[in-house]
Amino acid sequence: MNLNKNTKDIDAKLAFERGVNFLNNNDYYNAEIQFWDSLRLVPNRASVIYNLTYIYYRSKNVNKLEALITQCNEIKNTKEIKLAIAYKEYFSNNYEESIKIAENLINDFSSQTEKDQILFLLALNYKFLGNYFKTLNIYRKIFFKNRNDDVILENIGFFFLEQGKIKKAYHYFKRGHDINPKENNILWNMSMCQFKIGDLHNGFKLFEKRWDIIGADKKKFSNIKSVTDINEIYNKKILIWDEQGLGDTIQFSRFVLDVLKYTKNITLVVNKKLKKLLSFLSKDVSVEDYDSLKDHNRFDFQIPICSLPVLLGVKKKSDIVYKKLEIEEENLDIDNSIFSRDKLNIGFAISGNSNYRFDKFRSIDFKYFENFLSINKINFFKLHTNIKQQDLLRFYSYKIHDLGHKDFYELSFYLKKLDLVVSVDTSIIHLCGTINIPSILLLSFNSDWRWFDDEITTVWYPSVRIRKQKMINNWQFVFDNLYKDIQDIYYKKFDKSFF
Repeated sequence: MNLNKNTKDIDAKLAFERGVNFLNNNDYYNAEIQFWDSLRLVPNRASVIYNLTYIYYRSKNVNKLEALITQCNEIKNTKEIKLAIAYKEYFSNNYEESIKIAENLINDFSSQTEKDQILFLLALNYKFLGNYFKTLNIYRKIFFKNRNDDVILENIGFFFLEQGKIKKAYHYFKRGHDINPKENNILWNMSMCQFKIGDLHNGFKLFEKRWDIIGADKKKFSNIKSVTDINEIYNKKILIWDEQGLGDTIQFSRFVLDVLKYTKNITLVVNKKLKKLLSFLSKDVSVEDYDSLKDHNRFDFQIPICSLPVLLGVKKKSDIVYKKLEIEEENLDIDNSIFSRDKLNIGFAISGNSNYRFDKFRSIDFKYFENFLSINKINFFKLHTNIKQQDLLRFYSYKIHDLGHKDFYELSFYLKKLDLVVSVDTSIIHLCGTINIPSILLLSFNSDWRWFDDEITTVWYPSVRIRKQKMINNWQFVFDNLYKDIQDIYYKKFDKSFF
């Protein structure tokens, strides 16, 4: 019996050591396998739990983190499981609770590396609570003791990137890359900096690292050959597939038309919600959804849609050419009675997917919009799908036409009847832009890379005007300007002011 126990201990130790080696080489996939092998042989081993928690934090895999906590319920009062719970609370946006757990834990860990890991967690929580001064002080405290740690440099770089301090962000990313050239997360973050300064050539090249970052989605259709040079595809059968969100697919669909210069045999596969809309791209592009796509083996090459710019040689913003999507009405029964003749008809989308990690910076609190909803000279239309639970009662106290349930194709024809669309960074603004609907995009201070660092207009869509925050998480300036914009539109339409 003791011999069997000794064998298990030895095998568990060897699996743990293999896991550490994989972890040190940024191979989180194989590190996770080895650590779980070790944990099965010797359950509840603290060092294994600590390393698995670190992997799930880095890969942002909250489901696996929760599974680890559940499996180790018998030792829920140990410092390692409490740390895992602190991370779970952070991923659940319970920042205050995460801080409380972490602060009570920090003196329970002996090594400086472990203490620094808890400090990292505290910094992340304070950042999402908007306490940037405290966040930066923590990062500085860790940095002064670990100047050559690429993970620390990456986190500091990302902090400055979120603050819109692009040169500082790039400086720390570059230092981290010099220390650890294999760290793809740093390279991918460097691409965000390149986009912000308008260097699309290097931005799109580094953006290809998105497949190699920790916790990244897997490439679809890996059985079909990838394209390394655009000239490979002359007269070949090409499968282009969507990635990321619906808005990204709409935005990058323009580049599919450029591929027609090389081959007329193109199939674009997209989310079912976009199939009808994007079927009007070109008669030479076959648009399918994933259920209707048959016989993958008939294609010579496959291309993820966001890889088209780098293959097509997009190097600067002026290389991006607007291509309006001309859609045709097919037996639609549009309810024209909901549109007003003596008021402005304005559609709005003030929130996106709440599961998006930075949704709290992108989506707008309903209270900012209530001043507009009380203006009786505007006929309002809700365009986004969901309403946040805390806004339901207030929302339905106003007279608002709800178009959020319409599919994108049908919604397009309602949009054409509006005087204006006001939207945060969601698929709605991409839909409006691609069919040339007058729109105002409300952007956070450090907006997504897709808008580069533009503040008034965007090269993607000529009909979209930008109103952008001047300070982080402060929408007041944006709404002051929005109010003026709407007054101008009202005056132009009715030759009189609001007042």
